[in-house]
Amino acid sequence: MSTERTGFIDRFKQPEYIGENRCIPCTIVNVTIAIVVSTALTFAAIPLGIAFFAFSMSAIYLRGYLVPGTPTLTKTYFPDWSLRVFDKSEMSTPTRTPKESDRDPEAVLTEANVIEPCEEIDDLCLDDGFRGAWHDSMERVLEDGAEKNDLSRILDADEDELEFEEHESAFLARIDGRRLGQWESHAALVADLAAARELSDRYDQWDELSVDNQSRILSGLRIFLETCPECGGTITAEQETVESCCRSMEVVAATCEGCDARILEVEQN
Repeated sequence: MSTERTGFIDRFKQPEYIGENRCIPCTIVNVTIAIVVSTALTFAAIPLGIAFFAFSMSAIYLRGYLVPGTPTLTKTYFPDWSLRVFDKSEMSTPTRTPKESDRDPEAVLTEANVIEPCEEIDDLCLDDGFRGAWHDSMERVLEDGAEKNDLSRILDADEDELEFEEHESAFLARIDGRRLGQWESHAALVADLAAARELSDRYDQWDELSVDNQSRILSGLRIFLETCPECGGTITAEQETVESCCRSMEVVAATCEGCDARILEVEQN
C-alpha cells in the first residue's frame, strides 16, 4: 500500500522545480499567495480556508509552485539582484566579492612571470616557460590521481573525508555534505590544481593569500588555456544563455571541443 501511495504521489512531482532545483523566490511568492487567499476564504468559511491552504502547501511541496508559470514570471519580473541572492545553481562557480586585502590577479600573475605582453597583439599572453610547466603539471595530476591530495592540502582539509561529486555541468568538493569548492568541470579542477603547484614555486607570497583570492587568480588563469587538460581538444569560447532555478543569465563559456568539458564560465554584466 505504501509503495502504491508513493507512486501515486510521485506522479504529481516536478523534479525540475523541487529539491535542489527549488526556486526560493518562487516558493516565497506562492506561499504568500496561499496565505492571503486562505485568509480571505476563512472569513467566508473556516473549513474552506483551511482546505485551500492545505491544498496550496501540498502543491508547492510537490510541484514547486501553486500559480502556473511562476518560474517564468519570477525570472521576468523579479530584480536580478534579488534572484542572485537565492540562486542555488550548481551550473556556475559562485563568485565572492574581493576583499580590500586581496591581490589583483593580473598583478600576481605578472609578478610571478606567468603572463606577459603579447608580441604581436595588444594583449596579455602566457609565458612560454610557464605554459610548458603548467601542462606538465596537469598531466602529473591526472596520472597520479592527485586531485584529493592536492585539494585537501590547499583547503587544509582531511583527504579521507573529502568527496567529489558531479552535478550536471559542475564539479563539487564536499565534506560531510558541506560544499568546500566548486568548478565548472573536473578538467577545470585539474587546471587549477596544476597551476597552484606552479604558482607556489614562482610566487613567494602564494601561501599567504586567502583561499578565495587564490581561487580567483586560478580561475582567471584558465582564460589562457588553449587545449583541454583532459582530452587535449581545442578550447573555444562563445556566448550562451544559462538557465538556473531562479534566473537566466548571459555568460561567456570556454568549452573543450573534444569532450564538452566546461573550462570557464563568466557571467556578462
